[in-house]
Amino acid sequence: MDDGLLPLDFPQGRLRRFRPQDRPVFQAYRGLPELGRYQGWRPMTDDEADAFIAEVAGLPLFTPGEWIQLALADRATDALLGDIGLWVSQDAAAAEIGFTVAPAAQGRGLATQAVHAVAGLLARASRVQVLQGITDERNGPSCRVLERAGFKRVRVQAAEFRGEPCVEWVYERPIERTAP
Repeated sequence: MDDGLLPLDFPQGRLRRFRPQDRPVFQAYRGLPELGRYQGWRPMTDDEADAFIAEVAGLPLFTPGEWIQLALADRATDALLGDIGLWVSQDAAAAEIGFTVAPAAQGRGLATQAVHAVAGLLARASRVQVLQGITDERNGPSCRVLERAGFKRVRVQAAEFRGEPCVEWVYERPIERTAP
């Protein structure tokens, strides 16, 4: 299913498929209001989380028009630390990334490294030309992750999120491929 692409290790972490045993940690960080404030997801019941984990564990990577969620784990222990969402456009030329990191794992560069790892994965195994990140301007930590990962802010747009007007910053990073 992953053609040897996952798990993918990087200095502080690992991208891998979700596993049923990830649910307690997944539920714990996804249940924190401060972590979900700028996210498109909402907390799930145990049954909903079990169904979600089972579904995303079996989805193919990089399906145009679909989101995939990958587990972000500690490289040494394989313990779940967060997750990365990735959506590929219908024409497979662009992708959008989102990330969530449990509070205990924040502030040490893990999200930045994971975003770099996803960009490398896209370069090796997809036709995606540009990776995009969209975040509320008030979400300073996410803006900083994107900027440290080589993204440039290309647009500012008015939006509505959860019934509240907001301003979104749109960031982009080209996917760089090296010649074989």
